Amino acid sequence: MRRAQQTRELVAPDVPFTVESLLREVHFGEWEGKTQEWVEENEPELFERRRLDPVRFRFPGGESIEEAAVRIRPIARDLAGARATLVIGHRVTLGALERLLRGLPLDSQLVEGLQPAEFRVVRA
Repeated sequence: MRRAQQTRELVAPDVPFTVESLLREVHFGEWEGKTQEWVEENEPELFERRRLDPVRFRFPGGESIEEAAVRIRPIARDLAGARATLVIGHRVTLGALERLLRGLPLDSQLVEGLQPAEFRVVRA
C-alpha cells in the first residue's frame, strides 16, 4: 500500500483520499519478491500449475486471484454506483477490480495486464 500512497502523492496530492485495505495487492506468499525466472527455474511444477490456471492457483503461503477477488468484490459494488473515482493500486488487484466492474470472468482476456505506471478509464 505504501507504493500506491506514494503514487497518489505524485499524481493527485490535493485530492481527498481514503486508504482501502481491501484493495491491497494479491498476497504472493513465498513467491513475494521472486522473479518469474526464479520461480520457473526453482519451482517448475508450481509455475506450470499457475500458467494453466492463473486465477485459481494459490501462491504458496499466499492467496489466489480468485480469493483476492472475494475481498475486492464489495469495493467493485461500491464503485459501480459511484461518480468518477480515482483508484490507485497494484496491477493484479486492479486487473481483478476492472474485470469485476465490467462484469467479466476473472480470467477474461478482454482485459490486458497493466504495465507499470499505466492508467485506465473504466466505465462501470
